[in-house]
Amino acid sequence: MSRQRGALESVNTAKGSEADADDQALRIGQLIESDGPGGAESVVLELCTELRRLGHVVEPAVFGGGEGWLSGRLRQRGFSPFLPSVSRRLPLDVRLVWSMCRWVRRSRLQVLHAHDFTMGVYAAMVALIMRVPCIITMHGGMYYDSSPKRRVALRWAAGRSAAFVGVSEATCTRLAESLSLPTDAVRCVPNGVSPPIGDRARARAALGLAPEERFILAVGNLYPVKGHRVLVEAAGLLANTPDLPQWRVAIAGRGDEEAPLRSRIEALGLQERFMLLGLRNDIGDLLAAADLWVMPSLSEGLPMALLEAMFAGLPIVSSRVGGIPAVIQDRSNGLLVDSDSPDRLVEGLVLLLRSTEVAQRLGRHAHRTASEGYSLETMARRYLDLYPARPHSI
Repeated sequence: MSRQRGALESVNTAKGSEADADDQALRIGQLIESDGPGGAESVVLELCTELRRLGHVVEPAVFGGGEGWLSGRLRQRGFSPFLPSVSRRLPLDVRLVWSMCRWVRRSRLQVLHAHDFTMGVYAAMVALIMRVPCIITMHGGMYYDSSPKRRVALRWAAGRSAAFVGVSEATCTRLAESLSLPTDAVRCVPNGVSPPIGDRARARAALGLAPEERFILAVGNLYPVKGHRVLVEAAGLLANTPDLPQWRVAIAGRGDEEAPLRSRIEALGLQERFMLLGLRNDIGDLLAAADLWVMPSLSEGLPMALLEAMFAGLPIVSSRVGGIPAVIQDRSNGLLVDSDSPDRLVEGLVLLLRSTEVAQRLGRHAHRTASEGYSLETMARRYLDLYPARPHSI
């Protein structure tokens, strides 16, 4: 990281209030490859919004030709996202590099903040050409790790970034190990979220929940890594557990696993108890409607959905993976269980279903943890501390 290390030497450690003068405001490019719904995409959306609220000029870039989820929401909030196209047939799309360079010059950007592998590598190239600092954040996905060429490319990008960031200590450790980097070469900036807002009565009525029913909610795309198969199997065990209050469980998310999950739900006779809600735009309402929250993931960085559930004050049962144990302390502000284990997952659910006292205590402590360390403003200010204080304009 030597070529842009100088950018970190001039960090503005005095940023304690909103930027209210022209010489304090930065022109920041936020870049991400995916245009679909997901945790990293939500981080970019909220980070753009919060940095603008703090007085900075933010220009987002998302690869065009995607689902339109992120770019659509950016437009709804008043941004005009740059939508460059990329050739997937080429190992390096030179036209994309020059298109991004023109965007940097046209927007007079002073710092580039790229998220995840593809945009991280391209942004590092553009930053080198345009002589602007580049920050790269990796959100926990290790898909680059199966390819030696990708590891080499990401290591190169990391070495030319002003800061190479992981969203949890576990993510930082894995990045350093897989890329053969010194442990102090990866900085940790945990994700932050806004407190969710929802209408419990309206949401429960829309879902057809009886007043006495306990509603168990999971949020996440229907991909194997999210472990929803484990949740379905745990629900099958839960259905055969005596002396429980009435309950129903739902997953909010979409993905390729929907058909096999639905088939398994039917095979276990859980059609009346288990709902696949698909992609939802009312997560705040769903969180308000929920009584318990579950995350059965097999791998994670620091999930936005987890932090939102904590802000909502929900008792949580989560697998012990990635950056989650740094946020959830077992039996203090949630329950941690072994991943890929329906038996352990159902034990946690049974405990919270049977003891409202334990559930309420864990929910209160979860809310306190989120409020004290994982707010959106806290995340934005941590990134501002990594951005240069007075970079030059293009």
